[in-house]
Amino acid sequence: MKIKFGILSCAILVVLTGCLANPSDKRPENVKVEANWVVDEDKLTLDHVKKAIEAEGVELFLRDEKNDWVLNQVKPNRFSIGWPTEKTVRPEYISIYIYKTEQARKEGLDDFNMQKEKYDMQIPNIYEHKNALILYWHHENVDNAHNSKFGSQIEAAIQKI
Repeated sequence: MKIKFGILSCAILVVLTGCLANPSDKRPENVKVEANWVVDEDKLTLDHVKKAIEAEGVELFLRDEKNDWVLNQVKPNRFSIGWPTEKTVRPEYISIYIYKTEQARKEGLDDFNMQKEKYDMQIPNIYEHKNALILYWHHENVDNAHNSKFGSQIEAAIQKI
């Protein structure tokens, strides 16, 4: 029993001595360690884009669309878009494509432009930033697209990202 107590006392003494190796009031500096899982500042995530748009006072409601356009092998995250206090009969939609690179996003837009030529369709407002492509499907005609309901909020959100 006395041997165990002696060993335990020595272990505590070693631990305390190690903790007091830097007796001054200075604390050691924090060392920044880069890890592979750190998000690249030049790349956006869906969460970045979604939070930026919601910060403009707009609500996004996830929609599961089975027939949504796949552009450059990326399926969008589609949301209906609206004001928090508004109940709408004809919702407007936003499709957010997040690509791995900015070049892939540009190829996605090229893919969209090729596909839209095949159809007589409403043309969405298109917003691009870094690796994100956003298609805002509004109810305005092409000549009046700049007056779309949420266009200014989406544009402001993108500028703040």
